[in-house]
Amino acid sequence: MQVALVGLGVMGKNLALNLIEQGMTLVAYDKNPDAGEELLSCAKLQGMADRLHIVSDLADMVKRLTPPRSILLLVPAGELVDKVCNELVEAGVDCDDIIVDCGNSNYKDGISRKLKYQNKFEFATMGISGGAEGARHGPAMMASGSEGGWERVESWFEKVAASYKGESCFARVGQSASGHFVKMVHNGIEYALMQLIAEMYQLLRLGTNRTPHEVAEIFNQWSEGSLNSYLLSISSHILSLETDTNEALVDLIDNKVGAKGTGLWTAQNALELGIAVPSLVAAVQARHLTNTGDTHAAKEMTYAAKATSQVELDLDELKDAFLFASLLAYRQGLALIKGASRAHQWKVDLSKTLQTWRAGCIIRADYLDNIAEGVEFIDTLEKEALALRKIAGQAMMTGLAFPVLSSTQTYFATLTTPSNGHLVQAQRDYFGEHGIKTHRGEVCHLTDLVEIDAKVR
Repeated sequence: MQVALVGLGVMGKNLALNLIEQGMTLVAYDKNPDAGEELLSCAKLQGMADRLHIVSDLADMVKRLTPPRSILLLVPAGELVDKVCNELVEAGVDCDDIIVDCGNSNYKDGISRKLKYQNKFEFATMGISGGAEGARHGPAMMASGSEGGWERVESWFEKVAASYKGESCFARVGQSASGHFVKMVHNGIEYALMQLIAEMYQLLRLGTNRTPHEVAEIFNQWSEGSLNSYLLSISSHILSLETDTNEALVDLIDNKVGAKGTGLWTAQNALELGIAVPSLVAAVQARHLTNTGDTHAAKEMTYAAKATSQVELDLDELKDAFLFASLLAYRQGLALIKGASRAHQWKVDLSKTLQTWRAGCIIRADYLDNIAEGVEFIDTLEKEALALRKIAGQAMMTGLAFPVLSSTQTYFATLTTPSNGHLVQAQRDYFGEHGIKTHRGEVCHLTDLVEIDAKVR
């Protein structure tokens, strides 16, 4: 099998080595010649250089490939993707060739590119998760798009991807650019889980006066059971790290958190589609709040420091609350994917989506089987739901910030207890005559139901 790869950054280089190791002949290009030399050096050290060809330009790449060609792009999202696609057209790719955008592109760009290039080549999208380590040894691969083009490479990517119980974590999850949408939501869930773990740490560290090492031990115990996940495991490891002078690593790190945009896109698309994912949105806003000092509104968002309180926690309840909140973060993400699939007619297969997340990716967890069981399983977790309610209340009483924990409790309570929406409906109609809907399904106005002599002015 012959494949080409454009973009030899950290992810590109590691994916290239993975492709070669799985038996593919790779033609690789990067505008920075040093990146190509570094890849070639790594391939030589691992005895795989005979299947690698580094080229100096895209025209040479296209000439070296036997039609129909398969070309992967791992370049930064945005204009650069179009620039490379246009240069490949000029270099001689044709309508039977498939070009797969494997970066973190916005799915809307994928939709427009599929139309833009439909008579020039087959454009497809694939989200890849797992970081450099995953790219090298087996990532999660969420593909979408062309039927014909994928048939040529699908069996090979099943080998390149991670595997779980003998099943590949590569899948074509749906049509059009759904692969990038699924990867976007994957990252939104990732934001929520990372923030939730940080909140558990904060509650244990400042709410119960435990050391980072003691929190690491608690996380490690959780990881040994049904809560085992990649993010929890690395958090435990991070919290156990100390300097030569026995200072905790986390205490040396600034609180400002960066982001590359996929979390923001998740929040924006959820709002556009009218699908509530408050835990995911709260995680994005939590990152923004860590950077308030750098914003134009910094003075309006700077307040005096406040004292916080400590609480007595039941660690079993804390564990149950963490599990329940984690499950709900995934469920919100899946609801968003399902809603987008219906809106765009992508026919996304949620079971295939979950399969890609079972190994190799950042949000892999042992409890994904429970998530696959759906709402029916969630409804059986009465003890865990009560624990979330109790822990969220205790956490808020410390005076510390718990955006994802509190948002998750609010999300679940809103969907499982009496709503207050009737009053908001009445308010909107009172001042704006937007109309109300009664329990009997009638659409009318307040004045149709009661006599109002004079409204408040």
